[in-house]
Amino acid sequence: MLTADPFRSSTMTLISREPWWLVPPKPGQKEQDLHWGYLEIYADGRTVFVDQRPSDRELAERKSCRNFPDPEP
Repeated sequence: MLTADPFRSSTMTLISREPWWLVPPKPGQKEQDLHWGYLEIYADGRTVFVDQRPSDRELAERKSCRNFPDPEP
C-alpha cells in the first residue's frame, strides 16, 4: 500500500508561478527581446526558473517584471 509522505507533499507544494525574465533587461532593451520563462516558488522557499516561454497573454497580464530602464543618453 502506498502512503503519502506529509513532509514531501508540504515542501513540494507550488505556491506561485508567474512569467519572469531569465536576466533583467539592459537599458533600452524591449520586452520582446528578453528570454522569458516562469518563476515557480514552493512552500519550502525554493525557487525554480522554468525555461518555457509564457503566452503573449500571460506576459501582457503579468504582475511583476515590468521595470525596463530607459536607454542611456
